[in-house]
Amino acid sequence: MDSSGWWIISGNYNGLQLSTCDGSRLFGGFNAFAANTIISKHFSLPSHYQIKVSFELWKIDSWDDETIFIFVDDNLTTRKYLPNAGIELCGVGENYAWYEIAVPITIQMYHSSETLMVIMTTNLDEPPATESWGLRDFKLQVVKCPSGCQYCSDNDYNNCYQWIGIISLWHESILLDGWMKNDNFQPATSQCVTFNLVGGYLNLAPNDKLETIIDLSLHSHFQVQITVQLWKIDIWNNENFQLLVDDQIQNQAVLSTTGTYSICGSTGQENIYNIVVNLPHTSSSCKITMQTNHNVATTNAYWGIRAFNIYLAKCQNGCDECVGPLKTEFTVCSSGWEFYDNICTNSSPMLGITIRITQIKDPKSHERIPMEINLLETNQQIVTQGTFTYTINNNISILNIRVYAKCYPNKKMKSYFIKCFECQPQNQYQFQHYCYGAINSIIYNARFQQTTGSEQELIINTSDTECSIYQVVNVGSELLQIKLLEILQLDI
Repeated sequence: MDSSGWWIISGNYNGLQLSTCDGSRLFGGFNAFAANTIISKHFSLPSHYQIKVSFELWKIDSWDDETIFIFVDDNLTTRKYLPNAGIELCGVGENYAWYEIAVPITIQMYHSSETLMVIMTTNLDEPPATESWGLRDFKLQVVKCPSGCQYCSDNDYNNCYQWIGIISLWHESILLDGWMKNDNFQPATSQCVTFNLVGGYLNLAPNDKLETIIDLSLHSHFQVQITVQLWKIDIWNNENFQLLVDDQIQNQAVLSTTGTYSICGSTGQENIYNIVVNLPHTSSSCKITMQTNHNVATTNAYWGIRAFNIYLAKCQNGCDECVGPLKTEFTVCSSGWEFYDNICTNSSPMLGITIRITQIKDPKSHERIPMEINLLETNQQIVTQGTFTYTINNNISILNIRVYAKCYPNKKMKSYFIKCFECQPQNQYQFQHYCYGAINSIIYNARFQQTTGSEQELIINTSDTECSIYQVVNVGSELLQIKLLEILQLDI
């Protein structure tokens, strides 16, 4: 097993990192890893929601009901062994019934942080000639988020496409710009195992506070998610760690007297907590406060922070405020965009200025199709049925559309024309006409004004009983068809 990327921070013996046991190459092993050996590794990961860590653990020689501790972020796995567990493979235990055993270890867990830390150590208390340990075949597997998602909790794209990461701090290096301890100075840092902490041993104690205000003005959003890894160091007396967002408590963790194992600090044992909070949020800034209270009985307790992230559930393009990720959940449009039919668009539909409807007796009605359309400014006449696409040049500010429609005594003609943005939900003119006696045709003259100085694409549909004209506009990252007019022939 290659030891590249692993750091042996204390207690490897005889300068050894690798050894061989019964033909298997081990990281550590006999006469290498024993009492006080700690190994650790930091992994940078793609966006994911589940991980699996697996390896083969080797117990060598005289373990006296002693334990190995395997930290995978805040997940702790332990294994305890006796001297006679296994069979003789290597080491010096043949004459003492001290045996070896190779055990497959698998740790599978939900996990979404962009980094992962692994720490392994034991509570062995003898030299490596009588008690040692090692491992081989270490593997880390991740279940990735759907393509295009920066953060996720499952494999459904619809649940994650809206999340963007805007703050990523304290995974490897420590940057403290804008963060204050107790309102008046920048916090110090420390190291636990090989991991850098904000605060930590001797630097953040009970009653201390970390705080900052984060600018979110570049991203309109409707939710915020904050993830942070808290390290409880040494002996606490059930004080509370609190994470506040905009001065409201969003998470509390009880820092108990007990812990899992002493990996830094002095007299007590440490715990690691992965904290996640998710809440509705639309403000352009976010105040983050992390603090603890103090029990008078507590004399030697500290806390630290690493792996701090903020994710925003963003509104779509063109929206300054929204209540969800869908384009129909916009509430305030961005500058240059307009609100239309519960959506924001930056390519405004043409607006109806005047409409004139005339009922006539047309002696040439039999020569026409049931719905005939004329775009007067472009000299385009549609005298066949189907779906057609036309581009209106940007130098045309007014477009007159004339529709000849046949009508019959046992039918009624209903028509709709776009009116304005501001008059929603009644943003259409609506008319209804009947033809009696010699009247066999209705002429619709609609005058539209372009509200933008760019080319406009129209989609025109005609059939025996209806015609419609839609304008293609850009809504966020999607193209949407907005109805300019519709004429229907219906049964009475």
